[in-house]
Amino acid sequence: MNILVFTKRVAATQEEELRIRDEGAAVDLSKVPFKINDWDNYSVEEAVRIVEKEGGTVTAISIGDAESDEVLRRAIAMGAKDGFLIESDAVMHDPGARSRLILNFIKKENVPFDVIFTGVQSEDDQFGCVGGILGAILGLPYSSMVIGIDAIEKDHMIIRRELEGGLQERVKLAVPCVLSIQSGINEPRYVSIMGIRKASKVERKVFKAADYPAENAPGIEIVRWTYPAKKGGATMLAGELDVMCGQLLGILKEKGVYQ
Repeated sequence: MNILVFTKRVAATQEEELRIRDEGAAVDLSKVPFKINDWDNYSVEEAVRIVEKEGGTVTAISIGDAESDEVLRRAIAMGAKDGFLIESDAVMHDPGARSRLILNFIKKENVPFDVIFTGVQSEDDQFGCVGGILGAILGLPYSSMVIGIDAIEKDHMIIRRELEGGLQERVKLAVPCVLSIQSGINEPRYVSIMGIRKASKVERKVFKAADYPAENAPGIEIVRWTYPAKKGGATMLAGELDVMCGQLLGILKEKGVYQ
């Protein structure tokens, strides 16, 4: 089974204080570390596990600038056979434009595949729809929120999807197909620095995004970055204990927390 896995290099903003620059035109990421998108990490691991069991190849593909090669090296260190970088210095915010770029790349380069994996969403823009759009424009079966792959046959796969309320849905999809992998489907393997260095010796092919232009202009454009509105500060209670308890109960009743 030949599996294409799309990986993305994203800013690790969880512990960082982001600053908006150029009067809202951009976010300053110059001092922010980058990493592989969390959902893509699970996608690569699941693809490698399938190939280890069923045979085939895993090819990691990333769209981004030259620095995105680091997520390809990581994917190869995890077990991918090779990596393709579709190099573009322009930040593509429109998931539709990204999907059309992928479509044009696959068709022009005649990239063979049985299954395409994407993460459920990316940590930066969180649109969560590249997989679905890609399945639609390729005319292939698609499933989102994949939390388990129970069976793989020559012409179909049995997968489990995560639903609301702790429910799961078991689905049969014809192959080829597109799947968006949910976190928690597996435990991604540890990748050492030495493993990534060894992976750097594996050839990664670089393509130019300009060679696969989309027919339509991007439909989504970032107009302005803003900080969220500040919420009110904490209410400080003062006085004797019984007085503060009465004040606290009054606040809880006012907010509907206590009846």
